[in-house]
Amino acid sequence: MSEKNMGLKNKLFTAVFLLGGLTSFANTTDSLAIKDQTRPVKIGPMDFDATPVDSALLRKLLVKERLEKKNKEVKELAEYQNILLLRSLLNDTETSEEPNEKVMSTLGLVLEEYERSRDIKGQSLILNTYGVYYGKKGENAKAIQYFSEALILQERLKDKAGMIKLAENLSALYRIAGDYEKAAAQKEYIIRLNLAGNRIAQAAEGYLGLAENKMLGNKYSDSEYCLLKKALPMFTRTGNKPGRLKCFQILAGLYYKQKRLSEAKWFYIQGHALASRLDNKEAVVSCLIHLAEVKNALGEPEMALDDYREAEMLAVKNNLPLKLIEIKAEVGEVYNQMGNYLAAGNVLDEYSRLRENLLKSATL
Repeated sequence: MSEKNMGLKNKLFTAVFLLGGLTSFANTTDSLAIKDQTRPVKIGPMDFDATPVDSALLRKLLVKERLEKKNKEVKELAEYQNILLLRSLLNDTETSEEPNEKVMSTLGLVLEEYERSRDIKGQSLILNTYGVYYGKKGENAKAIQYFSEALILQERLKDKAGMIKLAENLSALYRIAGDYEKAAAQKEYIIRLNLAGNRIAQAAEGYLGLAENKMLGNKYSDSEYCLLKKALPMFTRTGNKPGRLKCFQILAGLYYKQKRLSEAKWFYIQGHALASRLDNKEAVVSCLIHLAEVKNALGEPEMALDDYREAEMLAVKNNLPLKLIEIKAEVGEVYNQMGNYLAAGNVLDEYSRLRENLLKSATL
């Protein structure tokens, strides 16, 4: 190819390249121009309709959820009351020395020495120390084991007071564990010992505890028999008014549990009157709470609220935090049944706060 033709070909190639570049640039410019145009953008499904929230329905659902949670927490409050009882019993139990981690490491050697020397009293005290230690740690099975062994030794010593004390501990531990049959068996053991020693008032107290365990085990007829045929006549015969008051309260609770509302109401009224005469503030508040509960069950919510208000005033005045929690929980239920979900929510807020504060202190 001649040099002249080669130069012409290069010029044509260059021209084609430049034209292609201009076309590409024009297309790019057009594309950018299109992207710069403002277009409406829709977010979410094409047919989405944001329906307004029904605030009343929302409050109702929230209150329902919180009441369900509260009902589960009732068990925790019952356990707290049992812990208070157990704490008192353990602190009142005779031990070889104050149980703690340091002492526990040496108790085994001391127990072996007492066994070699056949010192039954010493062995019993060591076993008591183990029982108190594990009871306070919440290891109930171990506490039951050691107290049971200690009780056998107390029986060998014929120490009636020591036997009764350990049986009380065992009954409380079984009750916390939910074994109401064994808890009741320990109460029967205590009753026999007290009757053998002609301690009528103590035997009557034993029947109260037996009745409670029978009721917890859903043996209502047995519970009623212990109260009406045993405990109440014994307390009446000995002129023990505080004992009669306890009978009224447990009987009322027993009848309420069976939906025998008229009988429950009557016994709570009697209990309230007797508690007022005895100036027993806690019992007065307790009777008012349960009387309100019965009235609400009978379809008298406004009258129930009046009793709850009086009970709340007394609970605050006499520093009864556990009773105040009960009141808040029950009032929340009443307001919910009445359809006042705003009031129910506010009361349940107070209940939750009080409950959390109380359970923080529930340590042995």
